[in-house]
Amino acid sequence: MKKLLLILFIISSFNSKGTIHQIQVWNGYYKFLPSNNITVQLGDTIQWIPLDPPTMTHTITSDNIPVGAATFDQVWQMPADTFFQYIPQVAGLYQYVCTPHIPNGMIGEFTVISGTTAIKEHTTNKDLLKITDILGRETKETRNTPLFYIFDDGTVEKKIIIE
Repeated sequence: MKKLLLILFIISSFNSKGTIHQIQVWNGYYKFLPSNNITVQLGDTIQWIPLDPPTMTHTITSDNIPVGAATFDQVWQMPADTFFQYIPQVAGLYQYVCTPHIPNGMIGEFTVISGTTAIKEHTTNKDLLKITDILGRETKETRNTPLFYIFDDGTVEKKIIIE
């Protein structure tokens, strides 16, 4: 079963046209990371994952989104290895909030564009925050296992180290 999942994961990695952009839910500090607006292409996936285990209930709730876009309202609580994905179907600015923690500033946004005119910022100064498995559980570097390396600048690298 593990080999089948690994093969499906590898095939989907090469055949997927959209990119998965991860936004971390930082429970202890009432933040979404990255905290600044990110730009994604139409057809990409936005995925919210936990930065730390949730100790209270949060939401990922659409607040101000383009006309015709599907709304979302995801309750975020234990278990910590859950995540929420959203694939925007309309270009524009998407603003979202954690409903109970709006007064704490737990808000975020992303912009969806169509076409291939996005400019990606590349930086060499980034620190590794954590490594997670495909279920979002924090782990150590392991061979022959698909892993996500999550950095402090909001980028995520998907790696499989084959022995």
